[in-house]
Amino acid sequence: MPRARVLAATSILLSAAFLLAAKPAPHQPAPQKKSRATKAATSFGNADAITQDELKDYDYFLASDQLEGRNLPSRGYDTAALYVASHLNEWGLQPGGSTQGTNGPLQPYFMPFDLVSTNPNPADMKLSINIPKPANTGRGGRGGFGGFGRGAQLTPGSHDIAYGHGWMVEAARGRNAPPLAGGSFSNAPIIFAGNGYVMGDANPYQGMDVRGKVIVVGGLPAALAQTAGRGGRGGAAASPMGPGDMTPAQYAAKNGALAVISIPSFQQLSAMAAPDAGEVRFGVNGPNYNVAKFLPESEPSVPQITAGMDLVNALFQGERVSAAQAFEAAAANQALPSFAFNPEKTLSANVAVTTTHNHAENVIGVLEGSDPVLKNEYVIISAHLDHIGLAATPNCKEESPELAAGDSTDNGLTMAADQHDCDGINNGADDDGSGSTGLLGIAHAFAQGAAKGMRPKRTVMFIWNAGEEKGLWGSQYFNEFPPIDLSKVVVDLNIDMIGRTKNPNSVDPDPSHYLVDPGSVLVVGPDISSNDLEHTLEGVNSNFQKLKLDHFYDVTAPDATHDNLGPNKATGQRIFYRSDHYNFAKMGIPIAFFTIGLHVDYHRITDSPEKIDFNEIQQVAKTVAATGWVIGNEPEGATPKLNASLPPVLVRDMAAVKAQGWGKITPILPPLPGEPF
Repeated sequence: MPRARVLAATSILLSAAFLLAAKPAPHQPAPQKKSRATKAATSFGNADAITQDELKDYDYFLASDQLEGRNLPSRGYDTAALYVASHLNEWGLQPGGSTQGTNGPLQPYFMPFDLVSTNPNPADMKLSINIPKPANTGRGGRGGFGGFGRGAQLTPGSHDIAYGHGWMVEAARGRNAPPLAGGSFSNAPIIFAGNGYVMGDANPYQGMDVRGKVIVVGGLPAALAQTAGRGGRGGAAASPMGPGDMTPAQYAAKNGALAVISIPSFQQLSAMAAPDAGEVRFGVNGPNYNVAKFLPESEPSVPQITAGMDLVNALFQGERVSAAQAFEAAAANQALPSFAFNPEKTLSANVAVTTTHNHAENVIGVLEGSDPVLKNEYVIISAHLDHIGLAATPNCKEESPELAAGDSTDNGLTMAADQHDCDGINNGADDDGSGSTGLLGIAHAFAQGAAKGMRPKRTVMFIWNAGEEKGLWGSQYFNEFPPIDLSKVVVDLNIDMIGRTKNPNSVDPDPSHYLVDPGSVLVVGPDISSNDLEHTLEGVNSNFQKLKLDHFYDVTAPDATHDNLGPNKATGQRIFYRSDHYNFAKMGIPIAFFTIGLHVDYHRITDSPEKIDFNEIQQVAKTVAATGWVIGNEPEGATPKLNASLPPVLVRDMAAVKAQGWGKITPILPPLPGEPF
């Protein structure tokens, strides 16, 4: 339905959703032949109990419009977390989350972590510059480029520069970016430091004392300018900055400067020319957050200001470099010589920021093992519960050009403009509604089996990770601050996107996508890091679901037959690094990642539940459950081991997290303010 109608009905339908979550419909295993049921019971636990009917119930709920795309953080995500927890509680699985300060029966299944967002506070922003009396010192001229130097010269005295059009503060973006820094200073001297970067032998601050001063910079060093904007789907290109190198902000903070002012780019000038320049604007999913515990705790920071035309003109008025010269050099990434501004020219400012907190939660259920010794070891089965939330452009034909061309989606359904695929909600039925659904089916099967006396020797932990779409947040938090001894985790079986397969009507104009046929599944990880795990999986599969195990993405370096698609053939799609299993791999834990690949509706509003292949989810979920059961019952010391030789990138990342102190057992936080219950 149109988004306006969806949002108008949200409060009523959310109430109905909670009632559904509180009383999940019971599901019965599909009838099986006696010989097959006996074999599954003795060899693969209760894996055959997973039914398509229950999977359909789970996915249609998780991908419903009322959950608004399960962005993290959001009420839709919180509702999904409550839905999962309510099932785990009803099935009798133990909670694996908060142990203190909880409210009600569901919060103990949550592993909370704090989110923080810092943003400019325009109402309290102030900046003024003191212009000295002119002196016949031979300092520069007016110049003139793009408006710089063309306006009237400021008279001596203090001049306020309006926030928004004259200068701005931009929040740092990106994964684990440091919080925006605020601060106040009065009558601060000013220095110009070229591009401001310390790299290798280049030090623009040589012979200059920056303590108690404001640093003005512009442009990038050549090495950084060459890599800016590179990267792609697999991640940004590696930074050429080495140990000891520093950005202008890092140098300023380390050496006692008060702030850094950057000469603007053309794009920034254009933004500051807009009528609403300086207003804090968020996307449809709200502010950008970071995980508070991932941010540097002790690294100092300083305000970072982007100058507008008025401030640049005022700064360079009467100086040895004109405003036009400074702007041209910055635009061309040419470093001008450093110098101190007229000592009588000073800046005063109040850079005001607002910090807000929010919450996230992994959802964890536990089935304790039956063996008095081996129950202290863990089989982890994981998926991610979040998706990307609301769409910025609620127009299905703009989001999906192939629909306009042929009105044919991946499953051949004809879409009309008034259907819910065009409502501006990224439902995430496959990503990762399908994995979360499969994990619910697996957890239910294990719980039913335990009630019948079928309990694995090792403990099984079911984890619905939060914030995978933000940068693998939930799995990083679990591995960096684990509630258990990670050396006792014998495997992580991760499920992300297992709900779509090719069919005769499949249409996808993106040649970099790779989607499996029905009855196939992509397995990532065993060939890379654990031949033992590959042998176990092959043995389970050949005696149970008999899926085609496709290892197309089971590589870190693409070759002629593996991961040789994608816009950058040197790196391919890098699937091994792109879901929650990788944070377990960093900890030296054998992993297997199950997925069906990428398709036309990936990260689009057209990823909706009626396109899901529930037979595929059932087959994959049964295979994962059976693999978990077999590994959970292996004799002591017989679980899969890592290969002796591992890819260099994985070895590097394993060393990095060890140096950073990941893996120290940490008590789980009590519920955070606003945590659902």
